[in-house]
This record gives sequence, structure tokens and C-alpha cells, in this order.
Amino acid sequence: MSAFLERISKVRELASAKGLEAVVIRRNPNLAWAIGGRVHVPLTTDAACFDLVIYQDRVLAITNAIEAPRLIAEEFPSEIEVQVIDWWQGRDGKLPTGPKIGCDQPGSDRIDLTKEIELLRQSLIAEDVVRMRSVSVDSAIALGNALKECSSGDREVDVTARIANALWHRNLELVFIGVAGADRVRKFRHPLPTENVVGNRVVASICARRKGLIASVTRIVTFNNEDTSTYKNLLQVEAALLDATRVGAKFSEPLEAAIAAYPKFGFENDEWTKHHQGGPTGYAPRDWPASRESAQSILNNQPIAWNPTADGWKCEDTILVTSAGVEIMSVDPGWPTLQIAGRARPDIIRN
Repeated sequence: MSAFLERISKVRELASAKGLEAVVIRRNPNLAWAIGGRVHVPLTTDAACFDLVIYQDRVLAITNAIEAPRLIAEEFPSEIEVQVIDWWQGRDGKLPTGPKIGCDQPGSDRIDLTKEIELLRQSLIAEDVVRMRSVSVDSAIALGNALKECSSGDREVDVTARIANALWHRNLELVFIGVAGADRVRKFRHPLPTENVVGNRVVASICARRKGLIASVTRIVTFNNEDTSTYKNLLQVEAALLDATRVGAKFSEPLEAAIAAYPKFGFENDEWTKHHQGGPTGYAPRDWPASRESAQSILNNQPIAWNPTADGWKCEDTILVTSAGVEIMSVDPGWPTLQIAGRARPDIIRN
């Protein structure tokens, strides 16, 4: 069975269990999962450039005459039938509706399967695990190589340009980038880059995508002999998160471990309230941030990105949770590490 049909079989099983004749897939993350490819044209729009209708005996894609040639040649698996419409026509009227039709978003007289479809794609099949490792490693290496070229006189946008160039050279789309120098790093948890000079420190965070799969990575460079003990303490908070991350645990459990760890390692009791600590990833930067109310269980082969932050420091890597434990995927062999709770974690480079 091809990887495409392995994914689609999950949707067909869901449809059969719900007594449905077909399932319509419209959301970007779910479409990227279904085909294992690119589904966007502009990066900034929610709408994909096609819709899928999954029946028990066939899969139909509906797209327009502009996108069809490229999708057929470069993105669609051979098992997909394609219905081509004029570019000025809307796709909504071409999609089936009614009480026997499911959809990955609410409305249009279809059965809402938003949560069910999200859960299907959060547990990666074997081929997607291999792709996720590749995306994660390449993202970490690209970010690391770009930061090694930075200097204290660079502007945040200069650092961003190097990172974007390094990512595209590895066929990675930049979904999110946060870059902060010394003046802004303690002020903002999501620092979009500016023309400010970075000064004594630069913290860079990325979400990078290839064929739908997204890796999240943060790395830090300093340009003096500043004390980095706070960062090492933050890695201990991250270790608490990782230790509590296991298949079958609720997503609230690692969060509770982090909440307990912050004051234990010298941070304020409410530090965790100042920024989310991460959550499930894969086909979205985060499907949602884990909270104390997160009752969903961690799945086998589920990618997660935890990202504890404090006092201008941040830890972030993409991990895979399996029955064998936690695998840190976004590893750059050229970036220095230190041992924290038995794991090699990224150190801070001093330029």
C-alpha cells in the first residue's frame, strides 16, 4: 500500500464507522497530510488550491485550470482523480453535501469531523516519520549555519535574511521566524524581526516546512561573556517537560511538570503563564498549545514541539514520541551541546 493510500485508509475507516458516504477535506494541514505535498499558493491564505473528496472507492480532487497541471505533475499521488474547473468558478458548489457527508470543518450541511481528522494526522505513518526527521535535521542545520555567520553589528533583519536563505537552499519554506537582539529579547516572546542591531545576544526561532511537515527550532548566539546559567536552568525545565512526555499521557501532564519545575530552578511561580509551553506539531506549527485542561492523550509517532521561555532565553526543538520514548529530531551535528538530564541539548554559541 502506498503512503497516500495508508493515510486515506484512515479517513475511509472513520467514514465507515460514522456511516458516511464520503469525507470532504478542505483545511491546509489536513490536505498536506493527505497528499504528502504542498497545498498552498500564497503562504498567507487559509484556503488551499484544491479540495479532496474521499469516497470508499476513489479520491477526487477539485481544482482550477491554473493549478491542475502543476498539482498533477508535482504534488498529487497517481491515485487521485482530478476535476478541473475554470479559474473564475468557485469550488463550493462542486462538493457533496448532506447528512451522509463528513468534512474537516463545520458548516455546509455536512457532518463536522474537525477533531477526528486532526487526530488521524497527528500520529505519523512510517514514511512521514522519515520525512519529519529529514525536515527537522535540515531545519536545525540551516538555522545553525546562518547564526554562525552573525555578528553583534547585524540588524535583526540581516540575521533573518541569512536564515531565510539557508532554509530555501535546503528546500524549506519559512512559515514563522522570530529574531530578537539584546534590546528586545526580554520584552517580547514572539519578536518579529526589526531593523534594530542585535548587540550582545540574538535568539532566533523558526518554523520551517517541506511538503507540509513543519519543524520548530530555536538557537541562541551571544557576543560577549554574559552569564548563561539562566539558560541552563531553563533547559532543566525543558527536561521536566521531556521526562513527562510519553505515549498515553495527557498533554496536561508535561505542562504540570513544567509548572512545578520553573520555581524549582529559580524562576517565578507564574513564569509559565507568560508564554505557552508548546504542543502537538507536524502539519501545523502547533495544532494548539497544551494547557492544564488538555485532556487529549499523546499518541504513538506524534511530533511535539515544547518551547519553555524565561528572561530572554528559550529552548525549542521538535521531538517524536513513540512507545520507545522521546526522540529529539531537530539535531544539528555541528552545533555544540551540553548534557542535561541525560540528553544532549543545544548549548549557546559565543561569537
